[in-house]
Amino acid sequence: MKKIYKTCLTLLSCALLAAAPLSQMPPMAEVFPAATAAAEDAKITASGGWFETAYAEWDSNAIGSGVTVSYAPVGESDFVPVDAELIRGNRVDIPGLKGNTAYTVRIAGANGIAECNVTTLAYDRTGYAHQNFSDIGGYKDDGTLKPDVDVIYVTNENKDTITYNGKVGLYNIFFSAKPKNVVFRFVGKLDVPAGTVANDGTHNDGSNMLYLQNSSNVTIEGIGPDTDLNEWGIEMKRCTSCEVRNLWLGNYPDDGISMTGNADIHSEHIWVHNNTIEKGYNAYAGGGHVDADKADGDGSTDMKWSEFVTISYNVYNECHKTSLVGGKADQFQDHITYHHNWFNHTESRNPRVRNAHVHSYNNYFLANGEYGVCASYNSKIFSDHNYFEQTKSPLYAINMGKDQYSGTIKSFGDVFDNCTPDEGLAYEIVTDRNASPAIPNLVDGGDGYDNFDLDLYAYTPQSPADAKATILALAGRMKADGAPIELPTEPVSETPTEEPTAPSEEPTAPSETPTELPTEEPTEPVSETPTEEPAALLGDVDADGTIAVSDVILMQRYLLGSAELNDPAQADVCDDGVIDIFDLSMLKRTLLNQ
Repeated sequence: MKKIYKTCLTLLSCALLAAAPLSQMPPMAEVFPAATAAAEDAKITASGGWFETAYAEWDSNAIGSGVTVSYAPVGESDFVPVDAELIRGNRVDIPGLKGNTAYTVRIAGANGIAECNVTTLAYDRTGYAHQNFSDIGGYKDDGTLKPDVDVIYVTNENKDTITYNGKVGLYNIFFSAKPKNVVFRFVGKLDVPAGTVANDGTHNDGSNMLYLQNSSNVTIEGIGPDTDLNEWGIEMKRCTSCEVRNLWLGNYPDDGISMTGNADIHSEHIWVHNNTIEKGYNAYAGGGHVDADKADGDGSTDMKWSEFVTISYNVYNECHKTSLVGGKADQFQDHITYHHNWFNHTESRNPRVRNAHVHSYNNYFLANGEYGVCASYNSKIFSDHNYFEQTKSPLYAINMGKDQYSGTIKSFGDVFDNCTPDEGLAYEIVTDRNASPAIPNLVDGGDGYDNFDLDLYAYTPQSPADAKATILALAGRMKADGAPIELPTEPVSETPTEEPTAPSEEPTAPSETPTELPTEEPTEPVSETPTEEPAALLGDVDADGTIAVSDVILMQRYLLGSAELNDPAQADVCDDGVIDIFDLSMLKRTLLNQ
């Protein structure tokens, strides 16, 4: 390992250790054994392990000045010194350790020496980013640094003066130095770096974005529990084998953490994990700026022209446009995994998908105002053992906005807890993991579901309830004391009555698409469907003698004004003399209860 701006070398172990799958993790009460009690030495006031990281705090008077810290696997005597930048006041955070390993941390000062034992956790490397690919970023899969990697410490004080490959300042290093085999360790709160202005230097362009371009094997990580990116974000462009982890972001005017490429060069094997992302804030919103629709930022984690991506263990708090996959119909991106993320009171795009295969599993959705997952424009989503709670339209498969085609969703093992029925129709809930449902597109000519999920990478999903508990304890940036996040206590805000707004890069929804839906669904159970006519007639919209998905599709097209009915009486499922969205909802409920 090469450490920039420091003369000494830090030697780290290269032994490989396989991480235990989450399905074999102990109960949450046992996950943090060293973090919930006082350390062995009274001079140490707190200590514990986190993901491939150890930390300790100490009594400054007992240890004294001139503190140095070192560590070794428990039982070994060869202690490795810690970089001075990792020692801040009376606390040290030590990344780059092997996962699921017990270490002895030694703190030495003018007044004495103290030791404690801590046990690390291992990052969960499941997902498309690691499919047939190892050692993403500047770290190996065992948690330790790769050999010959550069480590650059970035603080608020040096962010505009650090140098790499002939470039000065973090913005310029990201933009044009093509970092390769580098770990950028962010320390503390970082304000907007210099350089996020127009090329002439005369004005800020409103985005506050740093663009990591044409880079490979790069890790961007926060140190400890207090690294804040204040009012700015990061976009990876044409990058390979890069990760972003353990950061807090908020009030970003444009994107939080995003990735992109172009038709010729995609970003590939990107891993965004264990971050806490609040909603953005565009100071120009409502003031006549071209980006006036980005009042809460443009996207917390957006991607286009990107492949083999894993988004995992992130907390999204009250984000509006959370995660857009595919900006336009002619952009292609593929092989994307979302797992163990907490979409907490987010509004939309959890994610919204175009032209991609997405595996969404073991995520926790809470009080989502517009919709949960959304499949549009020929996308295919496998929704797998997710926990949806108080979510409006948890499975939303529709041709949204100006998208010509809908997407499709296969759902298996999902839990729907106090959710509002969705309006999306191109999905199927299956009871057999290996089922191969034929889920048609809502629009003729569009792609149906292709059952890509039958040939996935190796993974073992938790039950939705266990995944929720894991997420509350472990998702987001580092929690120094290992304490789970508390569930919000505020009441759920009123569900919007309008269809989700189309993204800024495309026109608004076509005029024939309804812009307003009833705020209530019929409350009668399916068993109360009028009995005057046989059930096979009421709901058999295409008059083929059966009630099937084809009836739902035809009903949708009829309500949108793009189809006619041979026998309208059969579409009046509520038998109230009017064919409307209530009949559509009742028809869907009938199908789900067959």
